[in-house]
Amino acid sequence: MECTVGDVIKAKRIRLYPTPEQKTLFRQWLGTSRFVYNETVKHLGLPKEERERHWMGAAKQILASLPDWAGPIPYQIKKIAVEDAYKAFSNGIRRWNQTGEPFDLRFRSRKNPKQSCFIPSSALKDAGVYPRIAGSLKRAEDFPDNPRDSRLVFEQGRWFVIVPYRVPIIPTENQGRVVALDPGIRTFLTGFAEDQAFKLGDGDFARIARLCHHLDRLLSRIAKAKYRQKARLKKAANRLRWTIRDLVDELHFQAIRFLLDRFDLILLPTFETKEMSAKSKRKIRAKSVRSLLGYAFFRFGQRLEAAAKRLGKVVIRVNEAYTSKTASWTGEIKQIGGAKTITSAGVTVDRDINGARGIFLRVLVDTPSLRNECACVGAC
Repeated sequence: MECTVGDVIKAKRIRLYPTPEQKTLFRQWLGTSRFVYNETVKHLGLPKEERERHWMGAAKQILASLPDWAGPIPYQIKKIAVEDAYKAFSNGIRRWNQTGEPFDLRFRSRKNPKQSCFIPSSALKDAGVYPRIAGSLKRAEDFPDNPRDSRLVFEQGRWFVIVPYRVPIIPTENQGRVVALDPGIRTFLTGFAEDQAFKLGDGDFARIARLCHHLDRLLSRIAKAKYRQKARLKKAANRLRWTIRDLVDELHFQAIRFLLDRFDLILLPTFETKEMSAKSKRKIRAKSVRSLLGYAFFRFGQRLEAAAKRLGKVVIRVNEAYTSKTASWTGEIKQIGGAKTITSAGVTVDRDINGARGIFLRVLVDTPSLRNECACVGAC
């Protein structure tokens, strides 16, 4: 069986360092895009016979009625904001048809900590973004070759441009090496393979957890502060958020590199973070929830799947139910609570390693398609 080699789309987040004048201009772009989006949401709220069926027709109608201050803003930024609203509307209708749950198409708020607007690929030049309008722009790195349509993003006090571009799939030597991963709160990842068991991020999260708790205390102070003190505390909170984000991102990237260098088939649990942290349903304490959310497991899963695809590796999402509380060598279910080990038939094993081994064995037995995946990976 031959492995196909093509290309995939990868997105690069490039940090920008705009001047005060450029920041003012970028905020005008974001504000106009948000205004057009909200006007389109109003249009979509009209009776079916009164609204345009296609976003192109709505764009002609909405953009023609914009105030004078929106005139100097690049046309593509305004036009694609209409398309974004129509896409959000159609996605909501699709989910409604699939799940039966009603949806609410909301307005975009200027208080949202993350704002973005469309930037066409033709606006990305060596000098910057729309250099004829904004001038030369300082940035952390150059734009990739052959960029696609991008997004200008303002998030927690920092400016970025998200640039998608195509990268080739790099064929690697695959030997059918399989690993099962067990995400956790104390330890970021525990892995179990045929010939080894290991932990990634064991004990390293102490600093991240400490910073998360400090951020919580800082947010409570912001709620009580006033005027200039409130503004200073908000800036401090943004700096702390980025410190946490950078540490977690570094942990993600190092873990992904370690896994893809050593394994060809990765079994990753779905790890329903949203359900586990929901206040009405959760069975864990607030500190555990804070640690759980701090690790950003969903973002890690997305990054791992994208990186594996570029290297021709395979990631399979699996169910981890009962794997931590079941002794993987006897099948006995134990109520271990917060214990760090599990004991059965006189044998004591680390809780996380037992969970990873349980996932490994369970998937091999319960998932017949895994044999095909192993055969495909081994043949590549």
